[in-house]
Amino acid sequence: MDYKFHYDKENDILAVYNSPRKVKESLEVSENIVIDLDKDDRINGIEIMDASEFFGSFNMEINKEFLSMLDSAEIDYRSFQNQWIILVVLKSKGKQFLQPMPPLRKTEFASPLLAK
Repeated sequence: MDYKFHYDKENDILAVYNSPRKVKESLEVSENIVIDLDKDDRINGIEIMDASEFFGSFNMEINKEFLSMLDSAEIDYRSFQNQWIILVVLKSKGKQFLQPMPPLRKTEFASPLLAK
């Protein structure tokens, strides 16, 4: 897939998105995480606020400096029953980290558009 990314060091926000697909809807799945869906309800992107704090809680090597020097970032996900299983792949400074996100139940975040 053709993923693009942007890291805003000042506000500590990481956005990873599939550039060719258009976003139909954005779902706030936690206080610091927003998932973007395309017209087919596939995950198109993710925004993580307080990204260095979030990733740093799993791996101390992922800090603002690491994120500001990213060479690439992408997401991989699977739909399993009523959940999204998301993996964020970060590459920087010759290192690669695969960071799984907590499973997200689709029905907890279903908007009126998705609930149909």
